[in-house]
Amino acid sequence: MRFRWAIYGLLLLLAYHPVSAQQTLAEREGSRIETIRQISPSVVCVMASSGEGGGSGVLISSDGLCISNYHVTSGSGNFMKCGLNDGRVYDAVIMGIDPTGDVALIQLLGRTDFATAVPGNSDFVRAGDEVMALGNPFLLASDFSPTVTWGIVSGVHRYQYPANTFLEYTDCIQIDASINPGNSGGPLFDISGKWIGINGRASFEKRGRVHSGAAYAISVNQVLRFVDHLRAGLIVDHGRTDFTVETGDNDEVQVSQVSELSEAWRRGLRPGAVLLTFAGRSLTSANDFQNILGTWPEGTRLPYSWRDEGGVHSATVRLSPLHSFTKAPELPAERRPPRPERMPEDSGELSPTEDQLPEEIQKLFVQKEGFCNYYFNEQQRAQLLNPLRTRTQPVEAYASTWQIRFQQEGSTSATNGELAISPETVGLRIGDSAWLQQVDNPKTDEEPAAMSGLLIAMNQLRRLFSTDATALDEITAFGTTVHLPLGKTCRVLLSRQGIRTGRWYFDAAESLPIAVDLDFETGQDEIRLIFENWKDWNNVIFPERIGIVNATTEEVSWLRVTDAARQN
Repeated sequence: MRFRWAIYGLLLLLAYHPVSAQQTLAEREGSRIETIRQISPSVVCVMASSGEGGGSGVLISSDGLCISNYHVTSGSGNFMKCGLNDGRVYDAVIMGIDPTGDVALIQLLGRTDFATAVPGNSDFVRAGDEVMALGNPFLLASDFSPTVTWGIVSGVHRYQYPANTFLEYTDCIQIDASINPGNSGGPLFDISGKWIGINGRASFEKRGRVHSGAAYAISVNQVLRFVDHLRAGLIVDHGRTDFTVETGDNDEVQVSQVSELSEAWRRGLRPGAVLLTFAGRSLTSANDFQNILGTWPEGTRLPYSWRDEGGVHSATVRLSPLHSFTKAPELPAERRPPRPERMPEDSGELSPTEDQLPEEIQKLFVQKEGFCNYYFNEQQRAQLLNPLRTRTQPVEAYASTWQIRFQQEGSTSATNGELAISPETVGLRIGDSAWLQQVDNPKTDEEPAAMSGLLIAMNQLRRLFSTDATALDEITAFGTTVHLPLGKTCRVLLSRQGIRTGRWYFDAAESLPIAVDLDFETGQDEIRLIFENWKDWNNVIFPERIGIVNATTEEVSWLRVTDAARQN
């Protein structure tokens, strides 16, 4: 009886509103068709240089940057062929890889006006949202027009274990839209056409290579955190903390182990404490923690809070590398994408094989251990170092001694101090106390405890400015990150000299670094400095203010430079 009344009610609704109901359905269909038309040009068919079908990708910049899966590009060589829905085939070169997160960045060549996907915000995705997956399963279309599948978000914040490999899908989006071999690396869009994820994994293993209705997309927010690292030609690693957690009673996240050499230990974190938040998100399980942690690159500094018998505390932590890849890891055969198809002969003009590519294309790949493609790291590094060199070169006199006078701001006695920075030594005087450090063998007990690492940092600054190629062992472009406590998104240069690692932060408004974090000794807190208002002081380029970040409180104390000069 209820069923009959429901049918009767529906018929009455259609009888009184037949046109409006049909128009609503037609409008929705038309809107969906138009959205697909607009987003399809950004979808890429990614193939090996031999023309074999491999997977999919999505264009994210008009100059041809394309995101795909690592498991798609790993077997395709350094150069690839990419087809777009205009039927044309473009040469492409690998730029950077994220093996753990299963992400790769490639550069399509030949145009600067590629159509691009518009990113959405995957943090706002909810179960039940309508989504569209676009890609090239089985290379079905000879003109590379992508196959479209439609469905809903089945779940968010899913975690997929590495499963006998290093590929780890954290905080990903589960969908029921059909995903099949060849879809890997392709974009997931919301119903309005915003790019919200990269389709990469489905529950095939125990069910055969058929769609099971459970597929997973890497969130766009995670991908975007890694893009600038990938643009720098890196083999990007994910991060880990030097403490572990487990799910305790009442859905609390309890700290189980803490390394006694870690900064977390030095901040007071101990086993048994309850971890409350990490990277700004609340936690209810160890799975929450792993989900959040897995979406950040190594080297990122993130905030966290915990509760123990002494109350609620907060601190920040630098993420250590998870795997420390020095070369691209090899996927097991069962994890490599199947290549049952070849690029159709009539789909476009075939390019030469990899070893026959024009020299101007071949030069876009440079092999170097520790990098995916060192060519792009050289380009990114030059973008930061060249303006710095231009700024400092006119007054370069690094054989001389820099004499820096300063006052400690906020000091009740307005304490004066002096730094003397020479090629052989760095000296510091504050009031009646003095310290002297040899630059070849610096020791932290040769510095004041309240400024431990400052003298070493000043020597590293001098080396960064030097045009002598041997001043630092290595300088590497290292993508972008949000600097804490400034809260600014900055480009990063990573310097290494002996055991000392410096992270130099640059923003768009200044050719010289606005901050540095210097890791100078195992078991010691970094020296974290902020630089304000660089100027030319009598032929010495030096900031007017230097901020020293307190590792425990994250508060900044300032030194105000009153004079700087050089002495021969």
